[in-house]
Amino acid sequence: MKLYSMKDIAEEIGKDKSNVYRYIKRNNIAHTDVKERTLLFNAAQKSTIIKGMTSNSNDDVAQRSQHDQHNEHHSVTDNNTDQIIAAMQDNIKNLKEQNILLAKQLESKDKQLDEAQKLIDQQQQLNLSTQRLLTQQNEPQAVKQQAQTKQKSTEQAQESEENNDYQKKANKKRFFKRFFAK
Repeated sequence: MKLYSMKDIAEEIGKDKSNVYRYIKRNNIAHTDVKERTLLFNAAQKSTIIKGMTSNSNDDVAQRSQHDQHNEHHSVTDNNTDQIIAAMQDNIKNLKEQNILLAKQLESKDKQLDEAQKLIDQQQQLNLSTQRLLTQQNEPQAVKQQAQTKQKSTEQAQESEENNDYQKKANKKRFFKRFFAK
C-alpha cells in the first residue's frame, strides 16, 4: 500500500504544504503512519484531502472524509473475513485428509491384529496336537508330560497375550507420534 506525505499531496493540488496541514487539522483527518516525523496518508485519505481542498464546502468534505474512512474500514474487514474463511477452509481440508489417513492406518492395524490372533490360535492348536501325540506315544510318562505341556501352553498363551499387548501399545504409540507430529 503506497503512502503519501503532505508535501506529495500539496504538490499534486498545487497548494502550499502549510495549507494542507491546516486543512487536515481542521477536518480531523487521521494519518496512517509516521516516518521520520512525517505524517503519511493512504490513497483514500489522500483522495479525501484533495477533494476537500479543491471544493468550497468544508462540511461536504468532512462528510466525504468520514464516508471514505467508513468504506475503507469495511473493505479491510471484508478482506480479513475472506482471509479467515479461506484459512478455515484449508484447515478443514487438511483435517479431512488426516482423518482419511488415520482411518486407513486403523484399518491396517486391525488387519495386523486379526492376523496375530490367527497365528496365536494356530500355535495353540499345534500345541494341543503335539500334546496328544506325546500322550499316545508315552502312556507311562503321560502325567509328567501332560503337566509340562499344560505349563508350556499356558506360558505360550501368556507370552502370546503379552506380545499382543505389547504390539497394541507399540502401535498406539506409533499412531499418536504420527498424529501429533503433523
